[in-house]
Amino acid sequence: MKILVVFGSTSDETTAQPICAALKPGFEVEYQVISAHRDLEKLQHKMSEWEGDAVIAGAGLAAALPGVVAAMTKIPVFGVPVNAQFGGLDSLASIAQMPPGVPVMTCGPGRADAIVSFLKAYKASPANFARVNFVVPDKKLMTHPELLAEIEKAKTAAKDKRLDVSLSDTEAREAFNVFFVTDASQVADGLRLHVPFLTKADAQKPENYLPVLEWTKKGGLWLGANNTRNAVASVARLAGAAKVLQGRAA
Repeated sequence: MKILVVFGSTSDETTAQPICAALKPGFEVEYQVISAHRDLEKLQHKMSEWEGDAVIAGAGLAAALPGVVAAMTKIPVFGVPVNAQFGGLDSLASIAQMPPGVPVMTCGPGRADAIVSFLKAYKASPANFARVNFVVPDKKLMTHPELLAEIEKAKTAAKDKRLDVSLSDTEAREAFNVFFVTDASQVADGLRLHVPFLTKADAQKPENYLPVLEWTKKGGLWLGANNTRNAVASVARLAGAAKVLQGRAA
């Protein structure tokens, strides 16, 4: 499995190099420093010519790099928010809060190990990507109208990608599980994704993103608040990459 690790600045090497070192025993890793703000043409050229299975992109402050990379490719993109200021809150939001259809699976600041753990599990035992199972650990939310509306958006997005969508209060073995998170206790590493769930009213209050920051620091990989469509898009990208890997191994 070939992975491109690209960071926006040489000052990010203290974050980037441990990722490369952790992956090199089991993956083919290429490392580049390219800024989405200062070297956009170089980034476009790199992504147009590069052939591989996944990209890990990291940056701090207004961390545009992972999202720009995700807009340039259809393979899985993993984002690393570098803690430059505000505990990494600015870079986390810049990476996670992507528009629907342009997904970046994001770790918390200081938790790039979650990406390494995910990729190792992904390579070792590919999941059943035909169905996306949204897990609601807080059973009281199973009938919440705003959550159900997000599930309908996911179903619409899944039709174009030939995926099925289900909703459950428990993990499904024959599916890829995406957890709606409302509490830190619902976070775990492994071959899964997390989507913070906030009501529309709560999502309008900036201070309510601070708990999300703390949840991401517990581990796991994350998408933007309530963004079920990017969960579907992420699973579709993982499924596509898995098919390529399986074909290569055959």
